[in-house]
Amino acid sequence: MSDSPASLWIVARVYAPDEGGVQTYAREVARAYAAQGRRVTIFAKSSAGPRRVRQDGIDLIDVGVAAMLAVYARLFRAMLGAWIGGDRPALIHACTWRAALPALLFPRPLVVTVHGREVGRPRGIALLLLRLVLHRARRIVAVSDVTRTLLLGRLPHLAARTITAWNGVVMPADRAPTAFARGAGGAQLLTVCRLVARKNIAAAVRAVAGCVQDGAHLRHVIIGRGVDTVRVRETIRHCGLDGVVTMAGYVSTADLADAYAAADIFLHPQIAMEDGAEIEGFGLSVADAMAQGLVCIVGRDGGPAEFVRDGVTGLVVDGQSIDAIRTAIDRLVADPALCRRIGDRARAWAAESLSWDRHCRLCLGESDADVVMSATLAKAA
Repeated sequence: MSDSPASLWIVARVYAPDEGGVQTYAREVARAYAAQGRRVTIFAKSSAGPRRVRQDGIDLIDVGVAAMLAVYARLFRAMLGAWIGGDRPALIHACTWRAALPALLFPRPLVVTVHGREVGRPRGIALLLLRLVLHRARRIVAVSDVTRTLLLGRLPHLAARTITAWNGVVMPADRAPTAFARGAGGAQLLTVCRLVARKNIAAAVRAVAGCVQDGAHLRHVIIGRGVDTVRVRETIRHCGLDGVVTMAGYVSTADLADAYAAADIFLHPQIAMEDGAEIEGFGLSVADAMAQGLVCIVGRDGGPAEFVRDGVTGLVVDGQSIDAIRTAIDRLVADPALCRRIGDRARAWAAESLSWDRHCRLCLGESDADVVMSATLAKAA
């Protein structure tokens, strides 16, 4: 099999069905590249492996779960086997800088995506490896300006090769108005995220408690799991919110779609930690909620505040202030019409501005003007 501009490899240390933003990123960029007519092979690990499957024009080589060094060795062996077998791509796209490590020995242009905290936190040997990978990369793709700034604050010499390309969304079908939107019921709040400290969900629960104590009619569903699960659950119990706030944990794709369809407000008041090294680089769940037509309440720190315009496509608050979160909730719960207007604007903005196709074209080096022209021609066709 000869080299072909239409052929590329994607390398990801994690993949579906396991949960997480990078897993979603790897899946969606693979689909976008395949939709562009490229032959795509993914090298990854997940709890469903080892396996090799082909679906929707994408080859997945899943090396399965193992210790960290063993995963790198398995990924390298899988890539070497494909190379020897004649699958020699025109380009390799690593979904994180760590995923790029087994790709370094292959003589192909390398694109590396950086998402946030993984470029802010490394020290010692990890920082040396980060430098090595990004020095080798032809293009470094930051998923937000916040992430780009964080990276260049540490490695400013990479500025010329580092671009910002927002992640995309998969636009859902129009949904029916909720009871709250029709003025016939209380507001439904939704949170979908991995439960870690920077997501600030315990503070969100305390803000909800203040609203309920003042007589607000609402319910809050939290979907996700993580190391902060116990703290969030204890906060719910301490605030007496059993029956008001529900921790749903992991849910199926169908149940997640139902949760979005039933929701009015998306609550995600993220904060920055560790002097800005621990940040929300983009916020895929926030972008997805906007695409669903929900009003998002987000923190002012990190990527979400880049694309949520306060009072226009959502509300931006000081995530460190429970009173600020509470005030935003109260404002929306008291005004269903405002929720509907902001939600409609958020959905329209997401449809116009967040595209996986655009993201991948920027990754490959197309100019923004060329990407806009391609999208215009596609719509005209």
